[in-house]
This record gives sequence, C-alpha cells and structure tokens, in this order.
Amino acid sequence: MPMSGGNSVARRGRLTSVSVAVALSVLSAGLMTGTAEAAESHPAALCSGTASGFLAKWGPVSKQCSYTSPASGWKGRLRIDWNTQSGTSQYGCVEARMSKAKNPDPWQGVGCGSSGSGVIKWPANTASMVEVRVKSMNSAVINVDYSI
Repeated sequence: MPMSGGNSVARRGRLTSVSVAVALSVLSAGLMTGTAEAAESHPAALCSGTASGFLAKWGPVSKQCSYTSPASGWKGRLRIDWNTQSGTSQYGCVEARMSKAKNPDPWQGVGCGSSGSGVIKWPANTASMVEVRVKSMNSAVINVDYSI
C-alpha cells in the first residue's frame, strides 16, 4: 500500500511541476507581449494609461500612473502626452493634476484636439498619483491614451 501511495504522490508532483511550467510560460508570453506593445506606443514613457469622457462632460478620473519626482535638479513640472484612438475623428479636451489625499491640486489643462501634450506642476521630492480626465467635444464618448 505505501508503494502505490508513493507513486500517486510522485505522479501528482510531476503533474504539478508540469502545470506550473505551462502556467509560467503562458504568463511570460502574455507579459512579454504587453510590454512590447507598451514600449512600441510610448518608448520613453514612465507610465501610460487610458481615460474616457462624454460629450461636453468630464468622464471619470483615471488614476493609473504614480510618480515620485527627484529630490534635486527637478524643474517642478511633469509632461503628459496624450492622443485619441487612431482611426477615429474624436476631438476632446484633457486635464490633469497631481493627486493628494487632502487638498488636491487644481485641474490643469493639457490641451484640446485629437492629440497633444501639456505640463502640470509637480514639486520636487513628491510622490503622488497623476489624475487625468477627458471631455469629448464632438462624439458621445471619447477614449484617450496618455503617458508620462
């Protein structure tokens, strides 16, 4: 009896090893693909995200990027590049700000159109989330990809 139990345990161990190896290879392939796509669309980006908005109304705040500004040599500004989805005629306005738990900074315009870039205030040695929101100017819904 112990011998058949040992074989069963050995088989389960091999199956677990094979399952883990397969899962890791699938996950690695997925992660590599995502990384390559992100690097291709924003080669020098620290972080990228997506925000959506509605016709003449600000959409929900996107909080996909956080950043810590350097303690010295920092000019106090963070550049945000953005664009609407390619192949569409979407046109909108984008605002961003540095998020804080208490008293968040006021919204700062980073441009209107189908793409653009803008700069928001970001003091030295500050860690915070970048908040981005967008408003459509010509269609029911707008989607904007942004990067910092």
